[in-house]
Amino acid sequence: MIATLVQVAKELARYEGGKRGWTPEQVVLHRLCESAIKDKSAIKGKEAPKVKVAAIDLATGVVRLEDYKDEERYKYLHALSTGNTAIGPSWLLDFRKTKGGNPKKTREEIIRTGLRKIREALTSFQESGNLSPDDWEKKLDEATQNESLILAVAVQSGKMPGEREEFRNGFIRKKILGERRAKKGASRCAVCGSEGQVSSAIPFRFFTVEKLGFSPMGREVDLWKYAPVCEECAKWLYVAESYFEENLSTKVAGKNTYLLPDLEPGASEVEGSFVRFLWEWRESTKGKAVPEDHFPIAEKPKKARSKRAGDVEVDSLPNLFEGLVEEIDERFKDKPPFRSASLVFYQPGQKFIFLYTISDILPINLRRTKERLRALREMLRNEVLGVEGSSLAQWLKADFEFVGRAWKWPRRGRDETQGALKFSPMHLVEAILTDRPLPECEFWQDADGLLRATYQETISSKDQKRTVQMALAERARYIWTIWALIYCSELLEGGTNGTMQPTPTGQGVNEQFWEDFFRPRLFLDSPAKRAAFLVGVLFGRVEGKQRSERQSKAGEMPIISRLRGLTVSRGEIMAKIFPELMLKLRQLDANTQAIQVIQQAAADFASQSGELSDEEARFCFCLGWALSWTTVDAVGKTLGAPAGEEAEEASPEEEIEGES
Repeated sequence: MIATLVQVAKELARYEGGKRGWTPEQVVLHRLCESAIKDKSAIKGKEAPKVKVAAIDLATGVVRLEDYKDEERYKYLHALSTGNTAIGPSWLLDFRKTKGGNPKKTREEIIRTGLRKIREALTSFQESGNLSPDDWEKKLDEATQNESLILAVAVQSGKMPGEREEFRNGFIRKKILGERRAKKGASRCAVCGSEGQVSSAIPFRFFTVEKLGFSPMGREVDLWKYAPVCEECAKWLYVAESYFEENLSTKVAGKNTYLLPDLEPGASEVEGSFVRFLWEWRESTKGKAVPEDHFPIAEKPKKARSKRAGDVEVDSLPNLFEGLVEEIDERFKDKPPFRSASLVFYQPGQKFIFLYTISDILPINLRRTKERLRALREMLRNEVLGVEGSSLAQWLKADFEFVGRAWKWPRRGRDETQGALKFSPMHLVEAILTDRPLPECEFWQDADGLLRATYQETISSKDQKRTVQMALAERARYIWTIWALIYCSELLEGGTNGTMQPTPTGQGVNEQFWEDFFRPRLFLDSPAKRAAFLVGVLFGRVEGKQRSERQSKAGEMPIISRLRGLTVSRGEIMAKIFPELMLKLRQLDANTQAIQVIQQAAADFASQSGELSDEEARFCFCLGWALSWTTVDAVGKTLGAPAGEEAEEASPEEEIEGES
């Protein structure tokens, strides 16, 4: 992967040099320097606090104040090592107050620290200068009284450090080889193949998501033996680090991610190339923000504060990967953007920690993913998962945020005995993007654990407006969507078999009705699954009656208690819960013609042989519970009843709205 990083860095640097009119040396130096604008508001598209440059001239004894220019940061040589020391003779002075209203340190302490760091950097460059503490502290304090952010830079005879060749060379050497972890030896460079002295001067740490803290390249001090790079290639890896942050960073499934393309040689010179797309994307989205997605199953904060006048909504940058998928058919219709690409998930920090990599993502994969998402959105809008499920369509985007939201434990309700999830959102996205399905039995084990945890969290919650049915319905719909993207790719791309058929009116319920009803719901493709689903429909009917009409007798346990924390087996669903539901429906005077038809269909499907795991059976049951109102209403229409008449009570969501 490091060879690909070097290639991408060189292509982006070549394009940037042409756009800015810079020499290759200027581009490299610019990328090795850090920006002094690090305020989060700037990242979110809002106005960042203004940064001023305090040029401390060692020759004349004058402190000159000027505007900071990020596009000329190569002049300031501002960068920090992992030990928080200044690599170049510059230091950022932050006089802003904390949330409590007080600065972290006094002005004198901040200035004193900054001058000490600059002196240490000058000493490392073997540069002497009259930078005595008392004299310069006073001058710097007087010059910056009205400023909150100052980049203090030591200059000599009016020349910025980046304008002096000896400083530039020393800065590059310290930036690349000055880290304590950079070990050296004699070997062949893993990137360019040259023989000579190599080192472990790589600005990235490689780890696996399964074993955090474990490096597949062995001990860090021996990294040079497994990934040796020469000084020139190490320089380009540090340049790549800068491009990662500014041009290749995105979020996938809610995780910090880098998009790493395998480019054709000379891609920066090709009209409409991916390199140009990356640059134009950053320029077009700079300073722009989009509202943060608020997902239905997003966890609520423990204590929400009241909004004050002037408060703004939390914003996020437009998503690079989502934009690429949406543009794949238009912008890259005639020429693929890259040979392949990788998504590198990382943990942010001063040194990037790579957690997981999805490799071998082909352009055709992006086109297929776009088509699958489009087909699913259309199906959801056509109410394949009910009226309430149609709102899910708006969240199905190529940033896969819905996967990250759906595939994690709720804050409460997780029992330690359930263990950890076998798959992370990163594994699920990998299966979707690369057409490499995960073992389905393990998928359903994870899904079952999430459903049970959701049940436990909701049943113990004090929130009376959020019922167990609503919580499980949300989770089940997301699970169904993720399953369809992974295991029904060809069906979704075909776009025909999953089409919703209009419900016939007054023609009676026959075998063809059930086939048309179940076909677009994809997963319900066997008699065993359909039987468990229809029992869930009946369960929803009884549970809704008991809850809305409060018809449970004194001392009688509600039907929901029969689920035992959603641990019932397939056999118990069919042999115990199903007969009890038929009895309850008669007791509740809810045994309508549509309900009788559903009971008979459930019995018929159950009589047919077929294998089904307990985890799959519980999911089918929950999905039937979620679509109880939809199913009863569809059967009622087919029998000739007016819309909604057979259901009698409102859907769960409408019922809650009515109570509020």
